[in-house]
Amino acid sequence: MFPRNQRFQMTAVKALIGLNLLSFVFLSMLGPRQGAAANELLGLSGAGLAQGMVWQFLTYQFVHAGFLHLAVNMLGLWFAGNVLERIMGVRKFVLLYLTCGVAGGLVQVFLDPGPSVVGASGAVCGLIAAFSTMFPRMEITALLFFVIPVRMRAMWLGVGVVALSLFFLATGILGNVGNGAHLGGALAGFVWVVYNRRFGTLR
Repeated sequence: MFPRNQRFQMTAVKALIGLNLLSFVFLSMLGPRQGAAANELLGLSGAGLAQGMVWQFLTYQFVHAGFLHLAVNMLGLWFAGNVLERIMGVRKFVLLYLTCGVAGGLVQVFLDPGPSVVGASGAVCGLIAAFSTMFPRMEITALLFFVIPVRMRAMWLGVGVVALSLFFLATGILGNVGNGAHLGGALAGFVWVVYNRRFGTLR
């Protein structure tokens, strides 16, 4: 139906976005009681891990608290993920994405085991940190507060993610946001690039 060069091509980024969208739609269809139960089962919390729900380290990455939460994370996944997937291939990219999400979850639970945390932001912050570490001098345009375009080198985007996460953790501002997950994911993305440059095939 379409010219060969215009056919839809499935990628890991598109698949991850699709899974997040499907999860959001499905959970949005649940009633309040069922939704709360799903959040306890799939969201990440110290209480859930204490009950042996270790799968929460993966499942929390595909649950979002609202459409804006989902949209912001998917935009980050789209812009950073497409570049990284082309460079490292599907398998390594998916491994990086999930590893950053798990690392973010570990830091979040260590710092604040109480409330359940959900969202792909730990994994996405890991991708942003990996991108900014691989291409520190690349000129990019970031949207400050998602509205104001700011021209900067990519390295400052990664530095900004870490600095803001530390600031919010230290001050308690935006305490309802998983800043520990953001920090843990970003550090994992940075370490992944440094390690693979030294011992792997990444250049």
